[in-house]
Amino acid sequence: MTKQILIVEDEQDTAELLRYNLDKAGYAAIIARNGEDAIDMVQCNAPDLVLLDVMMPELNGWEVCRVLRESSKGKTIPIIMLSALMDEEARVKGLSLGADDYIGKPFSIKELLLKVGKQLKRQQDLRQFQAREKEQDTSLRYLVHEMRNAITVINGFSTLALKKDDHARYLKTIKASALHAGSLLNDADLLSRLEKNGAGLSLQPVDINLLAAEVVDIVGLAKQSKTEISIINNASAMVLGNSTAIRQILMNLLSNAVKFNREHGRIGIGFEETQDLVHVSVIDEGRGISPLELPKVFDKHYRAAGSEQIKGSGMGLYIVRLLADAMGGTIKAVSAQGSGSTFTFSLPLCRTGGSNGIIPAVADRLCSPATGTER
Repeated sequence: MTKQILIVEDEQDTAELLRYNLDKAGYAAIIARNGEDAIDMVQCNAPDLVLLDVMMPELNGWEVCRVLRESSKGKTIPIIMLSALMDEEARVKGLSLGADDYIGKPFSIKELLLKVGKQLKRQQDLRQFQAREKEQDTSLRYLVHEMRNAITVINGFSTLALKKDDHARYLKTIKASALHAGSLLNDADLLSRLEKNGAGLSLQPVDINLLAAEVVDIVGLAKQSKTEISIINNASAMVLGNSTAIRQILMNLLSNAVKFNREHGRIGIGFEETQDLVHVSVIDEGRGISPLELPKVFDKHYRAAGSEQIKGSGMGLYIVRLLADAMGGTIKAVSAQGSGSTFTFSLPLCRTGGSNGIIPAVADRLCSPATGTER
C-alpha cells in the first residue's frame, strides 16, 4: 500500500519540489500550506509521515508539532522537521517537542528520501512489535484461563473423591483433566504460533469418538448442571488431526453450549461423514444467536449482546477457529434466535469412501431456515 506523506510548507516552490520527488519515489504526497490546515488534515485522515517546516506565519512548526503529539491521531506519526535554523538550540527544541528527525535547509533530496524511508521502516517495525506483544498477551491470558478451568476440575473432584466411597468415577475425571492441563502446558506456545504465522500442528489419526466421550464426561461432571449432554451417533472412521487441538475445540464448544443453553435444555454431539471429511456438530437448545451477531462469533474477544453476566474470556470461539484452520479444517455456526445453535467443525477422514449419513436431529438443525456463518 502506498505510503502517504503530508508536506507542511508555506513556500510553494519548496512544497512542489518535495511533492515531485516524493511522488517520483513512489509515495503519495499531499500539501498543507499552513499549520492549521496540517492539523485538520491529520485529524481527518492521518498520513504515514509528516514533513514539517518550522518557519511558518501564524502557527509555526514548533506549535504544530506540539499539537500533533498531544492528539490521539498525531502522537505516533513520524515527524521530520525542515528548517533553515540549524543551530543546536533549534534542533534540540524540535526533538524535545517530539520530532523524530531534523533536516536543515537547503537539503539534499537523496538525504531526505533516505531519512523518510528509515522513519517509515521504523514505524512499521514498531507496529509489528506491538502487534506481537498483543498476540503474546492474548495467548498468555487464554492459557491462564484454561489452566484455571483444569485446576478447578481437579480441585473439585479430588474433594468429592475424598468424601465418597465410589472413587473411580471422580479419579477418572481428575486424571483426564490433569492430562488436559499437561497438554496445555506442553503446548504453551501454540496460540502464539497460530496467531503469528498460522503454524501447522502435528497431525495423526485420531479416534474422534473416544475424544468426544472423554470431553462429554469432563464437561458434564465439571459443570454440575442439569443439562443433558449426549453423543447422538458415532463416527465410523478416524480423522486426521491433533488430539490436543480437537479436545480443546470440543471443550470450548461444549462449555459454551452449557453456558448459553436454556434451563434443562439438551446438548448433543452428532457426526456426519462425507467422502473426504468428518463433520462434528455440537447442538444446543439455547437462546440462539441473532443474524447480525452470527458472523462475528469467531472474532477475537467478541461477546454477544446480553452475555455480559456469563463468565468467559471472549476468546473461546476465536481459538476454535485458529485450531481448526491449523489442522486444515473448517468451523461454521448455524443458529436461529430462540431455537438454539449448531457449531460444526470438519476435519479430513483417514480413509476415503463411506458415509453413515447425518442423524435426523442434526439434519433438521442444519437444514432449518436459520442463518449461518462459516470460517
